[in-house]
Amino acid sequence: MPSAREIFLAQVRTPDLDAEVDELRRDLTTLKYEALQQVEQLDDEGKQRVMPNLYEQIVHSQVQLAGHLGLGVSLALTVLDEHHSGASLSRFDRELREQMNEIGTELTNRHHSRLAKMVAQIEVQRLVWRHSHEFMSWLAFRRGDERYPAADRLERLDAFGVQPRLLEARSVVMAMLGVRLSAAIEGVDRFMLGNRWRLGDSPEHALERYVWPILSYLPAPTVRIERARWELDTMLESGLEGDALDAERAKMAGLLEAQLADALSELPEAALAGSLD
Repeated sequence: MPSAREIFLAQVRTPDLDAEVDELRRDLTTLKYEALQQVEQLDDEGKQRVMPNLYEQIVHSQVQLAGHLGLGVSLALTVLDEHHSGASLSRFDRELREQMNEIGTELTNRHHSRLAKMVAQIEVQRLVWRHSHEFMSWLAFRRGDERYPAADRLERLDAFGVQPRLLEARSVVMAMLGVRLSAAIEGVDRFMLGNRWRLGDSPEHALERYVWPILSYLPAPTVRIERARWELDTMLESGLEGDALDAERAKMAGLLEAQLADALSELPEAALAGSLD
């Protein structure tokens, strides 16, 4: 029987290997993309009205994919597809993500299938850490703004409970997916956030971008991609576009594939769940 890593790499390199899985992946990407397009055209009341059905469809599609491939492999493919397409729940604004959180909690309680409950629970925790990373980016990295001195920013972070909320969400996901895959998914979710503070290029920031990934204490594939993400942020802030930007994104996709493959080589039993029982 092929390993989770082998299944993942086969699906990445030969997408038409399984027509049903390929269709599920495409449908899930389309659902997210169309949801993003739809809410952009609605007022707040309209968004509140359509979001429950849209989010439930997205979670249901993720459950179906997990039923075919296993929980860990399906999530790894999903985040890789999000990187390629740009269609991620991280792109929604905070208010809509908070509504998704409520819907996700309801779905967790409603589902009778063990696999469906696990998918819904993981998606809720992903929303929690998206909130925390968005908030943290604006307060931890917002320097040189006299309106927000460091002491005030630290107080706000503490009041919001960023550390305990984020660590609790990580603990839940790590228990199901393992440390490496949980870290890989969280990294993608943070990087894909549409509204976060990005570091500009400066000697001080360059030193920090070098050190921070190493201090994650995670394996080499994670350190490499996190360093590359920080560097890409500074390039985007400097106006990178066109072919040069496409080349950087392609390089990032290769690093992400390597990180996910590494993570899938070491999974807890829960991440291998793949039956709709």
